[in-house]
Amino acid sequence: MEQATQTLTTPQPTPAGSFSVKTENTTYVVGVHFSRTAKDTLEDKMKRLMLDDVKTANF
Repeated sequence: MEQATQTLTTPQPTPAGSFSVKTENTTYVVGVHFSRTAKDTLEDKMKRLMLDDVKTANF
């Protein structure tokens, strides 16, 4: 009698600060990093980016 062998692989954990987005047949892996010494919060950065876009009419 023949014995079937199975190879099990342990899924690799996703590194902190990365995520994936799937659009139709394409999967994008996005890496994010933050400076530990930054003085701005995420909210401060988002407000600044939005104001810059409004000032340059880039929307």
